[in-house]
Amino acid sequence: MLNSSDEYHHESDCETNLIFGSEAAFKNRSIYAKVAKNLNKVGRSPRYLKKLFRILLPHIIVLGADTAETRKSIARYHKVEKTSSKKLEQVCRIPKLNINGSEVIGFFHHVDSLNCGKNKEKEWAYVDEKGLFSISSNAIKLHGDIKCTVAYFERVSDSELKIHPQIPITPGSLLTRDYSIVECIGGDREKWKHLLWTVVPDRKKEEDLSHIKKPSDWSGLDVYFIGFDSLSQLSFRRKLPKTVKFIEEEFDGVVLDGYNIVGDGTPQAFIPILTGRTEEELPLTRKRFMEASYVDEVYPFIWKNFSEAGYITLYAEDSAKMGTFTYRLKGFKQQPTDHYVRTFFQRAEDMFSNLQCLGSVPLHKEWFRYTDEFMERYGHNTSKFLLAFHSLLSHDDVNLVEVADEDTMLNLKKLKESGALDNALVIVMADHGHRFAKFRATHQGQLEERLPFFSLSLPKKFRESDRGRTAWKNLKANKARLVTPFDIHATLLDILHWPTEQELNTVGDVNNRSLSLFRPIPLSRTCEEAGIEMHWCTCLNWEPAMDSEEQMNISVLLSKAVVQTINLHTKSERRLCAPLKLAKLESSWRLVPHETLLKYKDTKDPDGFVPNLVATTKAAFAHYQLKFITEPGNALYEATVQYDILKNTVTVDMGSISHINKYGDLSHCVIDKNYFLAAYCVCYDKINGRVCWMSGTLPPLWKIAS
Repeated sequence: MLNSSDEYHHESDCETNLIFGSEAAFKNRSIYAKVAKNLNKVGRSPRYLKKLFRILLPHIIVLGADTAETRKSIARYHKVEKTSSKKLEQVCRIPKLNINGSEVIGFFHHVDSLNCGKNKEKEWAYVDEKGLFSISSNAIKLHGDIKCTVAYFERVSDSELKIHPQIPITPGSLLTRDYSIVECIGGDREKWKHLLWTVVPDRKKEEDLSHIKKPSDWSGLDVYFIGFDSLSQLSFRRKLPKTVKFIEEEFDGVVLDGYNIVGDGTPQAFIPILTGRTEEELPLTRKRFMEASYVDEVYPFIWKNFSEAGYITLYAEDSAKMGTFTYRLKGFKQQPTDHYVRTFFQRAEDMFSNLQCLGSVPLHKEWFRYTDEFMERYGHNTSKFLLAFHSLLSHDDVNLVEVADEDTMLNLKKLKESGALDNALVIVMADHGHRFAKFRATHQGQLEERLPFFSLSLPKKFRESDRGRTAWKNLKANKARLVTPFDIHATLLDILHWPTEQELNTVGDVNNRSLSLFRPIPLSRTCEEAGIEMHWCTCLNWEPAMDSEEQMNISVLLSKAVVQTINLHTKSERRLCAPLKLAKLESSWRLVPHETLLKYKDTKDPDGFVPNLVATTKAAFAHYQLKFITEPGNALYEATVQYDILKNTVTVDMGSISHINKYGDLSHCVIDKNYFLAAYCVCYDKINGRVCWMSGTLPPLWKIAS
């Protein structure tokens, strides 16, 4: 068995046929065959090791190979001495997942757009931009004079509606309630029936709110918060790329790479956001229990804080049967917000068998229209809190939500151009990744379920102001920190009571579970400190990778891949710089997820509280941190590589290779000609004799003394 003190003596590791570029390039079978042919030249190494190597390293992907890209890192390496970390601290390291990783292939595909108007006549009546009832000119042309009646309906409870009698309505009439059933008859005696929904501003409420004195430390910001069901950050990027591009480029939105769920399903995403607590910490609201309370009786919903501060509020979900607080929980006794869209969907789900389309229009476009009206119809001086959650297109299908990409982007663009979001914190998010698809059973699927999309943006004018500048800087820094739904709750509370400059510059206390994103979140934060149970924790931990013969062999081979990469990097100056070879492996560590994450299959109880840890998911990839010595020159290097087991690739990033001991004038011959090779070059005149240099043929590869 090999150990860290063993030295590896072998013939020189000259350049081999490495491939730069995209992973797609490695599908070329002729290139693969050439690499495989070279691998067959392995000399005195044990037979099993040669076989292992063929399995492990058919491909090497090199990132950041252009010298311009490595300018900063090379300059850092040229210091006389660099101290390497002796101990790998167990802080959270967020997985860097490949959007097209080996386990992703086959799960995602293109979906054609919805064709709601096919073989359907367009709606006879609609509500125009001013909230006025209108009849389509096309319907009049087809059916002659059209007469209509409308029946408003309103909420009695989360399970009961009151439908008012039908009354005549004429074009130009102002609707008096948000939701109604319209019935029309044409001059040709044809009939038509449909649902109308529009935001009818409550002017009395608006007037009452205007007299509420805002907190003295109020931020002055509105909240525009829209969400999608079952989309990891990577799935959001796969299926809604135009939307992500607009968020990042036009809103300067910050997408949180370390946003980690804390429980199973939508309620466990939104209860912490809206209350700062978990369902288990709150009084019983599960409706199958006789003693259960209504959620609004015992949950400290944050929209209550906003209402008390003078905000008009809206809560919208596009499902009544599967509502976050009504499917398993008892629901609301009183209407929770000023505008409550469940009321509309209670009726819509009875009238329509498939709600992907609302008549001839895709439902998601109507959903956006309604939420837009809320932001635009209330006065500029009226503070607004909107929370809208869309599940119809993404809950049961990982691909269908693609049809809403263009419309989502255009909706955000419309609101931006209208000025409706000029004074708003804009949040676009998902509750969790996909939970039921076959992709969920893979290693990457497990991680993606726990890392949903979450983005935030502050208005440009606000983030450039004295009070917003530091918060914006902190928000951008927190992009790469471990963040949870509890932190979103603290962030929303800061909108009502804006932190002082001192508070904005004070690093959050890890003993507090809820930390605002407008304030610095500790880099050292752990899942335990953040309130994340280990089977939900995506943080990767370092473990030794030299404790078994198999792990030792893998570590040696990965180290050789790094040496090959260095040699290819110096190839342009081969007449000056000697090729390097691996002399000694000092240490090897690998980043792996917690074992309980890989064991998590589902939950044992109907409420999603008790984990069922019986899965046998295998890690499909891992990051290795290697420390090794090369010859000639006795250079000590530290490098981090990613090894993909299923795709048979090792990814070497030039920016991750550090020369961490003194190298004096070993590279003097190349300093003036190509300074950026200094960390990798050993000049021939600094060694005894010349080692293998390019002669047009390749020497045997990686001979290890047996």
